Amino acid sequence: MNLYTCCPKCRTTFRVTTPQLQASVGQVRCGFCSEVFDAFASLTAQEPQADAAPAAEPATLPELQAIEPQAGRMPASADPVVARDRDPVSQPGRPDPAAGLYEWEFRMPAAPSRTGLWLSLSLLLVAVLAAQAAFTWRTDLAIAYPQSRAWLARACALAGCRVSPPALSSYLHIEASDLKAVDAGAPNEIELTASIRNRAPIELAHPAFELTLTDGLDQAIGRRVFLPREYLRDAGEAMIKPGTELGVHLFLDTGALRAAGYRLYLFYP
Repeated sequence: MNLYTCCPKCRTTFRVTTPQLQASVGQVRCGFCSEVFDAFASLTAQEPQADAAPAAEPATLPELQAIEPQAGRMPASADPVVARDRDPVSQPGRPDPAAGLYEWEFRMPAAPSRTGLWLSLSLLLVAVLAAQAAFTWRTDLAIAYPQSRAWLARACALAGCRVSPPALSSYLHIEASDLKAVDAGAPNEIELTASIRNRAPIELAHPAFELTLTDGLDQAIGRRVFLPREYLRDAGEAMIKPGTELGVHLFLDTGALRAAGYRLYLFYP
């Protein structure tokens, strides 16, 4: 990029370079009139127009001499290329010296825009994370949002998974229970009855329960766990609806055990 400066006294125009001006901090001496001036004051990137009269050959033009800089700065030189311009009015407008000297040096290419690509990838990542979270906590989602159970069940049918029924043992309570001998002549044959109420606001899965037989000192002498398929009359029976009771009725053979008491414990395996 060519830069030009003009002597303010004799209006002679010179071609200069950025390293020359930076080395002498812009202080130069005109080769025609020996005027010392600041080259930055009239610095321009626009090539000046020569006079109508033929200009002298560049080899015969005087050189623009750099002034010895202060504080150890290196001198500079410039090469005059245009003959003296004696009409100050015809000079082109002077731009901001700093802009004319440095603007072209720090211009950076614009980075290509990837906003659309990054936005699409971000949305895809969010969708994948949401699907993974729904798969991992599908049962908890069905408990927290019962209306989503049908949608989750359809999604699991495609993904090969299963939405387990809600299992909240703390909402199940044994309202009543009894253990008695069926026949006095056969003390090993006993009958167990129990009523289990669902106090949750949603349907709950059938629980397992543990029956513990105790002696006269309330020490355990026998224990057994019963799964829903062992005490339900219909294996395909629906879940326990909110506010309803589940009746349990079993006939058991205790063999040689002679139970004086019992304990029942509800849980989900």
